[in-house]
Amino acid sequence: MASFDADEFFRQADEARREEAPLGPDDASGDEREGGCAEEPVITVDDTGDIHVCFGGRCPHVVLDRENNWVCGVSGRVVGNEYAREQDPSWTGRCTGSANPDDSAGTPVGGWSKRRDMYAASVAAFRSAHAVSDAEVAPQPSRQLASGAAAAKRGALCVDETAAEPAQPKRPRASRRDSWSRDAIAKLAQEAHGVIGKLFIVHAPAPASKRAPLDPRLQNLDFVRPLALRSYVRACGEGKQSLDLDTLTDVLIHANEFVRAQRALAAQELQEAATAARKRKASKACLSGQVRNLLAQLIVSLWRAACLTKHFQTAKKGSDSFRPFAAGILYSLKRGLYLADGTCAVPALDQLAKHLPALRSASSTAAAKQLQSSSHRGICSIQRSLASIAEMTPEEARPAMQLLHDAARQGAFLREMVSRNS
Repeated sequence: MASFDADEFFRQADEARREEAPLGPDDASGDEREGGCAEEPVITVDDTGDIHVCFGGRCPHVVLDRENNWVCGVSGRVVGNEYAREQDPSWTGRCTGSANPDDSAGTPVGGWSKRRDMYAASVAAFRSAHAVSDAEVAPQPSRQLASGAAAAKRGALCVDETAAEPAQPKRPRASRRDSWSRDAIAKLAQEAHGVIGKLFIVHAPAPASKRAPLDPRLQNLDFVRPLALRSYVRACGEGKQSLDLDTLTDVLIHANEFVRAQRALAAQELQEAATAARKRKASKACLSGQVRNLLAQLIVSLWRAACLTKHFQTAKKGSDSFRPFAAGILYSLKRGLYLADGTCAVPALDQLAKHLPALRSASSTAAAKQLQSSSHRGICSIQRSLASIAEMTPEEARPAMQLLHDAARQGAFLREMVSRNS
Protein backbone atom coordinates (compact mmCIF):
# COMPACT_ATOMS: atom_id res chain seq x y z
CA MET A 1 0.00 0.00 0.00
CA ALA A 2 1.37 3.34 -1.03
CA SER A 3 2.30 5.78 1.70
CA PHE A 4 0.05 8.82 2.28
CA ASP A 5 1.66 12.11 1.16
CA ALA A 6 0.11 14.99 3.09
CA ASP A 7 1.88 17.73 1.09
CA GLU A 8 0.54 16.35 -2.19
CA PHE A 9 -2.95 16.20 -0.73
CA PHE A 10 -2.92 19.86 0.35
CA ARG A 11 -1.43 20.91 -3.01
CA GLN A 12 -4.31 19.28 -4.86
CA ALA A 13 -6.79 20.94 -2.53
CA ASP A 14 -5.28 24.37 -3.25
CA GLU A 15 -5.49 23.77 -6.99
CA ALA A 16 -9.13 22.72 -6.74
CA ARG A 17 -9.89 25.85 -4.74
CA ARG A 18 -8.21 28.05 -7.33
CA GLU A 19 -10.14 26.43 -10.17
CA GLU A 20 -13.44 27.20 -8.52
CA ALA A 21 -12.76 30.99 -8.98
CA PRO A 22 -15.40 32.38 -6.59
CA LEU A 23 -17.19 35.55 -7.69
CA GLY A 24 -16.60 37.45 -4.50
CA PRO A 25 -18.56 38.20 -1.35
CA ASP A 26 -21.25 40.17 -3.18
CA ASP A 27 -21.93 37.33 -5.65
CA ALA A 28 -22.59 34.64 -3.06
CA SER A 29 -25.94 32.95 -2.83
CA GLY A 30 -28.74 34.11 -0.62
CA ASP A 31 -28.07 31.41 1.98
CA GLU A 32 -24.40 32.39 2.19
CA ARG A 33 -25.34 36.08 2.60
CA GLU A 34 -27.66 35.17 5.41
CA GLY A 35 -25.06 33.04 7.12
CA GLY A 36 -26.27 29.62 5.91
CA CYS A 37 -24.45 26.98 3.91
CA ALA A 38 -24.22 26.85 0.12
CA GLU A 39 -27.27 25.47 -1.68
CA GLU A 40 -27.26 22.40 -3.89
CA PRO A 41 -26.89 22.87 -7.67
CA VAL A 42 -30.12 22.76 -9.70
CA ILE A 43 -30.28 21.21 -13.16
CA THR A 44 -32.73 22.76 -15.67
CA VAL A 45 -33.54 21.86 -19.28
CA ASP A 46 -34.70 24.56 -21.69
CA ASP A 47 -36.97 24.21 -24.76
CA THR A 48 -34.06 23.38 -27.07
CA GLY A 49 -32.90 20.50 -24.86
CA ASP A 50 -29.82 22.26 -23.45
CA ILE A 51 -28.98 21.37 -19.85
CA HIS A 52 -27.96 24.08 -17.42
CA VAL A 53 -26.52 23.41 -13.99
CA CYS A 54 -27.16 26.42 -11.74
CA PHE A 55 -24.82 26.69 -8.73
CA GLY A 56 -26.88 29.50 -7.12
CA GLY A 57 -24.70 32.44 -6.20
CA ARG A 58 -21.70 30.83 -7.93
CA CYS A 59 -23.48 30.62 -11.30
CA PRO A 60 -21.70 32.80 -13.88
CA HIS A 61 -25.07 33.84 -15.39
CA VAL A 62 -26.39 35.46 -12.20
CA VAL A 63 -27.34 39.18 -12.66
CA LEU A 64 -28.77 41.82 -10.34
CA ASP A 65 -32.18 43.18 -11.43
CA ARG A 66 -33.66 46.60 -10.56
CA GLU A 67 -35.44 45.15 -7.50
CA ASN A 68 -32.11 44.06 -5.93
CA ASN A 69 -32.66 40.35 -6.64
CA TRP A 70 -29.92 38.04 -7.92
CA VAL A 71 -31.50 36.13 -10.81
CA CYS A 72 -30.02 33.40 -12.97
CA GLY A 73 -30.14 34.58 -16.56
CA VAL A 74 -30.61 31.08 -17.98
CA SER A 75 -33.05 29.39 -15.63
CA GLY A 76 -34.73 32.53 -14.23
CA ARG A 77 -34.28 31.39 -10.60
CA VAL A 78 -33.95 33.96 -7.84
CA VAL A 79 -30.84 32.80 -6.02
CA GLY A 80 -30.50 35.62 -3.52
CA ASN A 81 -31.26 39.18 -2.44
CA GLU A 82 -28.98 42.19 -2.35
CA TYR A 83 -29.38 44.11 0.88
CA ALA A 84 -26.61 46.62 0.28
CA ARG A 85 -27.69 50.18 -0.58
CA GLU A 86 -25.91 52.74 -2.72
CA GLN A 87 -23.95 55.36 -0.88
CA ASP A 88 -26.34 58.29 -0.86
CA PRO A 89 -25.42 61.27 1.38
CA SER A 90 -29.11 62.08 1.90
CA TRP A 91 -30.01 58.56 3.05
CA THR A 92 -30.87 58.43 6.76
CA GLY A 93 -30.86 54.66 7.02
CA ARG A 94 -34.57 54.21 6.41
CA CYS A 95 -35.76 52.53 3.22
CA THR A 96 -38.34 54.82 1.59
CA GLY A 97 -38.48 53.28 -1.88
CA SER A 98 -41.35 51.14 -3.07
CA ALA A 99 -41.91 48.90 -6.07
CA ASN A 100 -45.66 49.36 -5.83
CA PRO A 101 -46.84 51.45 -8.84
CA ASP A 102 -49.86 52.71 -6.87
CA ASP A 103 -47.53 54.59 -4.51
CA SER A 104 -46.21 56.76 -7.33
CA ALA A 105 -49.59 57.22 -9.07
CA GLY A 106 -51.84 60.28 -8.85
CA THR A 107 -51.25 63.99 -9.37
CA PRO A 108 -47.53 64.80 -9.73
CA VAL A 109 -45.80 67.42 -7.62
CA GLY A 110 -46.74 70.87 -8.91
CA GLY A 111 -49.89 69.66 -10.67
CA TRP A 112 -50.53 68.60 -14.22
CA SER A 113 -49.08 70.82 -16.93
CA LYS A 114 -51.57 72.08 -19.46
CA ARG A 115 -51.01 70.72 -22.93
CA ARG A 116 -50.55 73.34 -25.58
CA ASP A 117 -53.42 73.81 -28.03
CA MET A 118 -51.70 73.15 -31.34
CA TYR A 119 -54.65 74.36 -33.40
CA ALA A 120 -54.76 77.72 -31.57
CA ALA A 121 -50.97 78.04 -31.95
CA SER A 122 -51.25 77.38 -35.68
CA VAL A 123 -53.98 80.00 -36.07
CA ALA A 124 -51.92 82.56 -34.12
CA ALA A 125 -48.83 81.84 -36.23
CA PHE A 126 -50.86 82.16 -39.44
CA ARG A 127 -52.23 85.54 -38.35
CA SER A 128 -48.89 86.90 -37.18
CA ALA A 129 -47.31 85.87 -40.49
CA HIS A 130 -49.41 88.48 -42.30
CA ALA A 131 -48.03 91.23 -40.06
CA VAL A 132 -44.38 90.41 -40.85
CA SER A 133 -42.81 92.59 -43.52
CA ASP A 134 -39.68 92.09 -45.58
CA ALA A 135 -37.84 94.72 -43.56
CA GLU A 136 -38.29 92.69 -40.37
CA VAL A 137 -36.99 89.43 -41.78
CA ALA A 138 -34.14 90.99 -43.77
CA PRO A 139 -30.69 90.33 -42.29
CA GLN A 140 -29.49 93.21 -40.20
CA PRO A 141 -25.97 94.58 -40.74
CA SER A 142 -23.44 93.41 -38.25
CA ARG A 143 -22.74 95.88 -35.46
CA GLN A 144 -19.39 94.40 -34.48
CA LEU A 145 -16.68 96.99 -34.15
CA ALA A 146 -13.65 96.92 -36.35
CA SER A 147 -10.35 95.82 -34.90
CA GLY A 148 -9.05 99.37 -34.59
CA ALA A 149 -12.30 101.01 -33.53
CA ALA A 150 -12.84 101.89 -29.92
CA ALA A 151 -15.81 100.65 -27.97
CA ALA A 152 -18.70 103.07 -27.61
CA LYS A 153 -18.83 104.79 -24.27
CA ARG A 154 -21.85 104.01 -22.15
CA GLY A 155 -23.53 106.69 -20.09
CA ALA A 156 -23.49 110.45 -20.36
CA LEU A 157 -20.91 112.13 -22.60
CA CYS A 158 -18.50 114.80 -21.44
CA VAL A 159 -18.96 118.40 -22.52
CA ASP A 160 -16.18 118.14 -25.10
CA GLU A 161 -17.35 114.80 -26.59
CA THR A 162 -19.72 114.16 -29.44
CA ALA A 163 -21.76 111.06 -30.12
CA ALA A 164 -20.09 108.67 -32.55
CA GLU A 165 -23.35 107.85 -34.31
CA PRO A 166 -26.96 108.96 -33.83
CA ALA A 167 -29.16 106.82 -31.66
CA GLN A 168 -31.15 104.25 -33.58
CA PRO A 169 -34.91 104.75 -33.38
CA LYS A 170 -36.90 102.03 -31.72
CA ARG A 171 -38.42 99.50 -34.05
CA PRO A 172 -42.18 99.15 -33.61
CA ARG A 173 -43.07 96.11 -31.61
CA ALA A 174 -44.94 93.51 -33.62
CA SER A 175 -46.48 91.74 -30.63
CA ARG A 176 -49.35 94.23 -30.33
CA ARG A 177 -52.64 92.93 -31.59
CA ASP A 178 -53.59 94.19 -35.01
CA SER A 179 -56.69 92.02 -35.43
CA TRP A 180 -59.24 91.80 -32.63
CA SER A 181 -61.44 88.73 -32.64
CA ARG A 182 -64.77 88.48 -30.90
CA ASP A 183 -63.37 86.11 -28.29
CA ALA A 184 -60.51 88.47 -27.47
CA ILE A 185 -62.89 91.42 -27.00
CA ALA A 186 -65.20 89.28 -24.84
CA LYS A 187 -62.27 88.24 -22.60
CA LEU A 188 -61.21 91.86 -22.16
CA ALA A 189 -64.79 92.86 -21.31
CA GLN A 190 -64.94 90.07 -18.72
CA GLU A 191 -61.66 91.27 -17.20
CA ALA A 192 -63.02 94.83 -17.12
CA HIS A 193 -66.13 93.56 -15.27
CA GLY A 194 -63.82 92.00 -12.68
CA VAL A 195 -61.97 95.28 -12.14
CA ILE A 196 -65.26 97.20 -11.83
CA GLY A 197 -66.63 94.72 -9.31
CA LYS A 198 -63.49 94.94 -7.15
CA LEU A 199 -63.17 98.74 -7.21
CA PHE A 200 -66.78 99.86 -6.81
CA ILE A 201 -67.71 99.82 -3.13
CA VAL A 202 -71.49 99.96 -2.75
CA HIS A 203 -72.64 100.03 0.84
CA ALA A 204 -75.48 97.69 1.73
CA PRO A 205 -78.75 99.35 2.82
CA ALA A 206 -79.23 99.86 6.52
CA PRO A 207 -81.16 97.12 8.28
CA ALA A 208 -84.80 97.75 9.00
CA SER A 209 -85.70 99.17 12.37
CA LYS A 210 -86.81 96.68 14.99
CA ARG A 211 -89.30 99.21 16.43
CA ALA A 212 -92.93 98.15 16.32
CA PRO A 213 -94.97 99.78 13.54
CA LEU A 214 -97.01 102.80 14.58
CA ASP A 215 -100.79 102.65 14.66
CA PRO A 216 -102.15 105.49 12.47
CA ARG A 217 -105.27 105.74 14.66
CA LEU A 218 -103.14 106.94 17.58
CA GLN A 219 -102.23 110.01 15.51
CA ASN A 220 -105.90 111.11 15.41
CA LEU A 221 -106.97 113.26 18.35
CA ASP A 222 -110.66 112.44 17.87
CA PHE A 223 -109.80 108.75 18.38
CA VAL A 224 -107.46 109.12 21.36
CA ARG A 225 -109.50 111.66 23.38
CA PRO A 226 -112.63 109.43 23.84
CA LEU A 227 -110.41 106.53 24.84
CA ALA A 228 -108.71 108.65 27.52
CA LEU A 229 -112.04 109.96 28.87
CA ARG A 230 -113.56 106.48 28.92
CA SER A 231 -110.54 105.15 30.87
CA TYR A 232 -110.84 108.02 33.38
CA VAL A 233 -114.56 107.43 33.94
CA ARG A 234 -113.95 103.70 34.47
CA ALA A 235 -111.27 104.44 37.08
CA CYS A 236 -113.66 106.80 38.89
CA GLY A 237 -116.42 104.18 38.86
CA GLU A 238 -114.07 101.65 40.45
CA GLY A 239 -113.10 104.12 43.16
CA LYS A 240 -109.48 104.42 42.07
CA GLN A 241 -109.74 108.15 41.28
CA SER A 242 -111.99 111.03 42.26
CA LEU A 243 -114.09 112.87 39.72
CA ASP A 244 -113.03 116.55 39.56
CA LEU A 245 -112.44 119.20 36.92
CA ASP A 246 -108.65 119.46 37.38
CA THR A 247 -108.04 115.74 36.77
CA LEU A 248 -110.29 115.85 33.70
CA THR A 249 -108.26 118.74 32.30
CA ASP A 250 -105.02 116.83 32.88
CA VAL A 251 -106.41 113.80 31.03
CA LEU A 252 -107.23 115.93 27.99
CA ILE A 253 -103.76 117.56 28.07
CA HIS A 254 -102.02 114.17 28.24
CA ALA A 255 -104.12 112.94 25.33
CA ASN A 256 -103.01 115.91 23.23
CA GLU A 257 -99.32 115.31 24.13
CA PHE A 258 -99.61 111.62 23.27
CA VAL A 259 -101.05 112.38 19.83
CA ARG A 260 -98.34 114.98 19.21
CA ALA A 261 -95.59 112.44 20.12
CA GLN A 262 -97.09 109.80 17.81
CA ARG A 263 -97.19 112.28 14.95
CA ALA A 264 -93.51 113.18 15.57
CA LEU A 265 -92.48 109.52 15.47
CA ALA A 266 -94.39 109.03 12.22
CA ALA A 267 -92.68 112.05 10.65
CA GLN A 268 -89.28 110.72 11.74
CA GLU A 269 -89.99 107.34 10.14
CA LEU A 270 -91.03 109.02 6.90
CA GLN A 271 -87.83 111.06 6.85
CA GLU A 272 -85.67 107.97 7.45
CA ALA A 273 -87.47 106.09 4.69
CA ALA A 274 -86.98 108.99 2.28
CA THR A 275 -83.26 109.18 3.11
CA ALA A 276 -82.83 105.43 2.57
CA ALA A 277 -84.71 105.69 -0.73
CA ARG A 278 -82.37 108.47 -1.89
CA LYS A 279 -79.33 106.39 -0.98
CA ARG A 280 -80.66 103.37 -2.84
CA LYS A 281 -81.42 105.53 -5.84
CA ALA A 282 -77.93 107.05 -5.76
CA SER A 283 -76.29 103.62 -5.64
CA LYS A 284 -78.58 102.24 -8.32
CA ALA A 285 -76.20 103.49 -10.98
CA CYS A 286 -73.43 101.20 -9.68
CA LEU A 287 -75.74 98.30 -9.01
CA SER A 288 -77.24 98.41 -12.50
CA GLY A 289 -75.85 95.76 -14.83
CA GLN A 290 -76.49 97.98 -17.85
CA VAL A 291 -74.25 100.72 -16.47
CA ARG A 292 -71.49 98.22 -15.72
CA ASN A 293 -71.71 96.81 -19.24
CA LEU A 294 -71.38 100.31 -20.69
CA LEU A 295 -68.35 100.95 -18.48
CA ALA A 296 -66.71 97.69 -19.58
CA GLN A 297 -67.34 98.49 -23.27
CA LEU A 298 -65.89 101.98 -22.80
CA ILE A 299 -62.73 100.56 -21.21
CA VAL A 300 -62.26 97.99 -24.00
CA SER A 301 -62.75 100.64 -26.71
CA LEU A 302 -60.18 102.96 -25.13
CA TRP A 303 -57.74 100.03 -24.74
CA ARG A 304 -58.07 99.14 -28.42
CA ALA A 305 -57.49 102.76 -29.38
CA ALA A 306 -54.46 103.05 -27.08
CA CYS A 307 -52.90 99.92 -28.62
CA LEU A 308 -52.83 101.68 -31.98
CA THR A 309 -50.97 104.76 -30.69
CA LYS A 310 -47.25 105.30 -31.04
CA HIS A 311 -46.62 105.06 -27.31
CA PHE A 312 -47.98 101.53 -27.04
CA GLN A 313 -46.26 100.38 -30.22
CA THR A 314 -42.80 101.60 -29.15
CA ALA A 315 -42.99 100.98 -25.39
CA LYS A 316 -41.17 98.13 -23.73
CA LYS A 317 -42.92 94.81 -23.55
CA GLY A 318 -44.88 94.44 -20.33
CA SER A 319 -44.75 98.13 -19.38
CA ASP A 320 -48.51 98.55 -19.98
CA SER A 321 -51.15 96.04 -18.90
CA PHE A 322 -54.92 95.98 -19.08
CA ARG A 323 -55.87 95.89 -15.40
CA PRO A 324 -54.03 99.11 -14.39
CA PHE A 325 -55.40 100.68 -17.58
CA ALA A 326 -58.96 99.77 -16.58
CA ALA A 327 -58.42 101.07 -13.03
CA GLY A 328 -57.07 104.34 -14.48
CA ILE A 329 -60.20 104.75 -16.63
CA LEU A 330 -62.43 104.26 -13.57
CA TYR A 331 -60.51 106.85 -11.55
CA SER A 332 -60.70 109.22 -14.55
CA LEU A 333 -64.45 109.41 -13.88
CA LYS A 334 -63.67 111.98 -11.17
CA ARG A 335 -62.42 114.70 -13.56
CA GLY A 336 -63.07 113.26 -17.00
CA LEU A 337 -60.71 112.63 -19.93
CA TYR A 338 -60.62 114.89 -22.99
CA LEU A 339 -58.80 114.66 -26.31
CA ALA A 340 -56.74 117.39 -27.91
CA ASP A 341 -59.71 118.57 -30.01
CA GLY A 342 -61.94 118.85 -26.92
CA THR A 343 -63.80 115.57 -27.40
CA CYS A 344 -64.80 113.99 -24.07
CA ALA A 345 -63.57 110.39 -24.11
CA VAL A 346 -64.38 109.65 -20.44
CA PRO A 347 -67.14 111.74 -18.83
CA ALA A 348 -66.89 113.10 -15.31
CA LEU A 349 -69.49 111.20 -13.29
CA ASP A 350 -69.48 111.96 -9.59
CA GLN A 351 -72.33 109.48 -9.05
CA LEU A 352 -69.92 106.66 -9.93
CA ALA A 353 -66.63 108.18 -8.75
CA LYS A 354 -67.82 108.56 -5.15
CA HIS A 355 -68.09 104.77 -4.86
CA LEU A 356 -64.39 104.26 -5.66
CA PRO A 357 -62.15 103.52 -2.65
CA ALA A 358 -60.32 106.52 -1.29
CA LEU A 359 -56.88 106.61 0.27
CA ARG A 360 -56.77 104.61 3.52
CA SER A 361 -60.44 103.75 3.21
CA ALA A 362 -61.65 101.43 5.96
CA SER A 363 -64.20 99.76 3.69
CA SER A 364 -61.64 98.91 0.99
CA THR A 365 -60.48 95.36 0.35
CA ALA A 366 -57.00 94.02 -0.43
CA ALA A 367 -57.82 93.59 -4.14
CA ALA A 368 -59.26 97.13 -4.30
CA LYS A 369 -56.15 98.58 -2.67
CA GLN A 370 -53.91 96.81 -5.17
CA LEU A 371 -55.93 98.13 -8.11
CA GLN A 372 -56.01 101.58 -6.55
CA SER A 373 -52.21 101.66 -6.25
CA SER A 374 -51.83 100.61 -9.89
CA SER A 375 -54.41 103.09 -11.21
CA HIS A 376 -51.79 105.86 -11.34
CA ARG A 377 -49.76 103.78 -13.77
CA GLY A 378 -52.87 103.27 -15.88
CA ILE A 379 -53.63 107.00 -15.98
CA CYS A 380 -50.05 107.68 -17.08
CA SER A 381 -50.42 105.13 -19.88
CA ILE A 382 -53.64 106.80 -21.05
CA GLN A 383 -52.14 110.29 -21.06
CA ARG A 384 -48.96 109.20 -22.83
CA SER A 385 -50.86 107.26 -25.47
CA LEU A 386 -53.10 110.26 -26.21
CA ALA A 387 -50.10 112.59 -26.34
CA SER A 388 -48.28 110.29 -28.78
CA ILE A 389 -51.06 110.70 -31.37
CA ALA A 390 -49.63 114.14 -32.20
CA GLU A 391 -46.37 112.45 -33.27
CA MET A 392 -48.17 110.22 -35.80
CA THR A 393 -49.13 111.09 -39.36
CA PRO A 394 -52.84 111.58 -40.14
CA GLU A 395 -52.93 108.25 -41.94
CA GLU A 396 -51.38 106.41 -38.98
CA ALA A 397 -53.60 108.18 -36.44
CA ARG A 398 -56.89 107.62 -38.31
CA PRO A 399 -57.70 104.14 -36.84
CA ALA A 400 -56.93 105.27 -33.29
CA MET A 401 -58.97 108.47 -33.65
CA GLN A 402 -61.91 106.54 -35.05
CA LEU A 403 -61.92 104.25 -32.01
CA LEU A 404 -61.57 107.25 -29.68
CA HIS A 405 -64.59 108.95 -31.23
CA ASP A 406 -66.55 105.70 -30.83
CA ALA A 407 -65.53 105.65 -27.18
CA ALA A 408 -66.68 109.27 -26.83
CA ARG A 409 -70.15 108.29 -28.07
CA GLN A 410 -70.21 105.43 -25.58
CA GLY A 411 -69.22 107.85 -22.81
CA ALA A 412 -72.05 110.22 -23.73
CA PHE A 413 -74.55 107.36 -23.60
CA LEU A 414 -73.11 106.32 -20.22
CA ARG A 415 -73.59 109.85 -18.86
CA GLU A 416 -77.20 109.86 -20.00
CA MET A 417 -77.85 106.46 -18.45
CA VAL A 418 -76.32 107.43 -15.09
CA SER A 419 -78.22 110.75 -14.95
CA ARG A 420 -81.43 108.89 -15.72
CA ASN A 421 -80.89 106.46 -12.83
CA SER A 422 -79.73 109.05 -10.28
